[in-house]
Amino acid sequence: MRGASNDRKEHVGAEKRPSYPGDQRVKVANTATKKWVKVAMAITYFLSVSLASFVLVIYYGVFWSPKAGNSASNSTTNSTGPNTTTTCS
Repeated sequence: MRGASNDRKEHVGAEKRPSYPGDQRVKVANTATKKWVKVAMAITYFLSVSLASFVLVIYYGVFWSPKAGNSASNSTTNSTGPNTTTTCS
């Protein structure tokens, strides 16, 4: 009898974690995995968008220089240059 009571005490200490049946254990494990995958994907997305914006800032800040002829609004409203529009009749 004494051996049985000692076994129960040891067994009670081991039951601190919830015990799930087989199918439910797999669902709980998949939920934890899905949560980490979602967090990792969100961090990856944030870092990739931030990196792309950083590259554009460097490009436009250091390398790109605007020219007068490259602007679309400048070519349509240029009143001092020659008339370059054509009309079809």
